[in-house]
Amino acid sequence: MPNVESGKDYIADIEQHNEWWNEGPSIELEEVIKRSPRSDFHRILRDINEYDKEGVESLIYPIFGQTGIGKTTMLKQFVAALIDTVDFPESGREYDLLSSANPRQVLYLPLEDSLYHLESPEDQAQELTQVVEYFRSHVAPRRGRKYIFLDDVNVLDLGDRRPSVLRDLVDEETYLILSGVVEDQVDLTREDNGDQIDEIHYNLPVLPMKFADTIGYPEDEGGLQVEFEADFPEQLRSYRSKGLSGSSPIKQIRLDLDLTGADLKGAVQTLEELYFEYIDPDKRDGLHDAARDYLRKGGILHQAKNASVRNDLVRSQFLLFLYKELAKYGSVQHPENLHRLCSFAASHAGEEVQYTDISDRIGVDRRTVDQYLNLLDKEGIVVTESQDFSLRRHRRTRLYPRNPRHAVLLSQRQEHYGFEKYEQQNILNHEFEYKLARMVAFDHAKRLAFQVGAYDVEYCETDSGLVDYILHHDGLVVPFVLSYQPYNDAATQIAAEFDPSVGQHSKSDSEELRDLDYEAPYRFVITDNLSSEPVAEGSLVTERNGVSICYLPYWLFLLIC
Repeated sequence: MPNVESGKDYIADIEQHNEWWNEGPSIELEEVIKRSPRSDFHRILRDINEYDKEGVESLIYPIFGQTGIGKTTMLKQFVAALIDTVDFPESGREYDLLSSANPRQVLYLPLEDSLYHLESPEDQAQELTQVVEYFRSHVAPRRGRKYIFLDDVNVLDLGDRRPSVLRDLVDEETYLILSGVVEDQVDLTREDNGDQIDEIHYNLPVLPMKFADTIGYPEDEGGLQVEFEADFPEQLRSYRSKGLSGSSPIKQIRLDLDLTGADLKGAVQTLEELYFEYIDPDKRDGLHDAARDYLRKGGILHQAKNASVRNDLVRSQFLLFLYKELAKYGSVQHPENLHRLCSFAASHAGEEVQYTDISDRIGVDRRTVDQYLNLLDKEGIVVTESQDFSLRRHRRTRLYPRNPRHAVLLSQRQEHYGFEKYEQQNILNHEFEYKLARMVAFDHAKRLAFQVGAYDVEYCETDSGLVDYILHHDGLVVPFVLSYQPYNDAATQIAAEFDPSVGQHSKSDSEELRDLDYEAPYRFVITDNLSSEPVAEGSLVTERNGVSICYLPYWLFLLIC
């Protein structure tokens, strides 16, 4: 029987996981760099490169996300980008950090694969500390920074000691990058900073890829079927970032939509420039088709070609996340209830439902339903609620799965027929496509809300129909109405009819109503067919009953979020 207590097995195991220490070719790293990095990789690389340029000596950089979303691949790609013995792809060579490290400066520690979950909490901390000390004393050069990658810290059962145990791994020349499945597992902040760590980056969620991030992603890696010119994905990237050369209209739109000091007129003008001047008609047609393809595939991409295999991968990883990770973290005694609630959300996505109906279907009381929804939303980011803009107390809600593929795999075939495969089928199912379009638009609206300082994404009923997504901050309201086949008749009337003064919101620390003057200078209609909307040539804006209404093609809305 292995002598686990001595720690030798963990040290021997970590040497196998860090084959680059021998300075020979690393088969594992050569494999991961064949996969196209997702946008989060470039963000992490950019952030850590900035910390390096600023002279930060000790850093903690936490990421979290659901099982199977790609965290491990990203960490290994980062290792490959750092060390100077791997020929990392040329894209992103503007970063000084690339190929800057000796292979022996980098420790990658996959805690689950190394079986740390077999140990008691005390032994977990001890073995982890011993492995890191071995790395420092026997592997890493005496001088220079050390990079420590801790993958799957969710397997560590350290309780309240987690922050102190993991922070103790960081000395004055250490960058610690760690991953978990929920935010609390990677949150190492604490009131005192006695260990004098220079920087602790905010906890970065790794979400399914946004529509914009999938443009140009290789089809043989699960990307979209629509082909664009080779330089178009890079153009889009520059449009979204002021840090790259060229104009950045999408970034400017987001800045103008910042509800803490919004310039909505400027945002609308830049939207028109983006549509009419930056994106030509052929690319608009391609983006329209790409958005429909995104509804079918979602933002978690797999290389498996066979649709059944790919579906099984997505389903099994999702259920593993629910039953093994989220239920354990939330101390859910009946994890099958999380599964049932997700299936309910998939079948009723975007529909207004009574909390009592949810309780009856799941077989638990209202308080437990609230606990489940909080776990699925705030921690798991897999199902999110939207509530009525005009009410302070809520007996009804709308549930949105955050990944459209989950709506396919958790619903009945009579609902999702024609969407079992990942390629477009010669089967019309407008009702389900509309449901997916609502879900994806809500998911992207949530991301936009985060960027522009909105409190949340709510909805509101009018006499003519539903305002699907409402962003607001201190009385400034930005409403969006979805006009998507087969429900695209009354969108203009709904937008014009919406009265922002019906908004009701309580103070954060009491039930007292906030005294706000709600106003919505512009209303937006998200449409899948701009040519059918009442706008003049060369414009996205029209006036109706003294109200300014801006029409956004569905793909354009997704693009700016």
